Amino acid sequence: MTYSLSGNYDGGSSNVFRLTIKKFDQLAGSFSGEFHYLLTGISEPVSGHYHLYGDGRDETVLWFETSGGSWRWEADYVNGSPSFEKWTAKRTSSTGDIETEFFKETA
Repeated sequence: MTYSLSGNYDGGSSNVFRLTIKKFDQLAGSFSGEFHYLLTGISEPVSGHYHLYGDGRDETVLWFETSGGSWRWEADYVNGSPSFEKWTAKRTSSTGDIETEFFKETA
């Protein structure tokens, strides 16, 4: 079964970050899109990887790089299936780490 990762994800204090996933390949575990940082007005293309862990961990892990650092996102399964509605995220960079949440926009 294919689970669509495409969409807009807003996060950070006052939604200062946005990840837009435009393409994904579940079999390859890869995605591409754009990352936007509201405070600087910088938008940049991104590509990354993700994995659906249904082996008892029951979470999806997504990771990618931006000019601002390395990101790792985790989303718990809901009722035994992947859910991309709410993510906990950590950015690691030379200027300091941040932890925040991202939420998928609803139509």
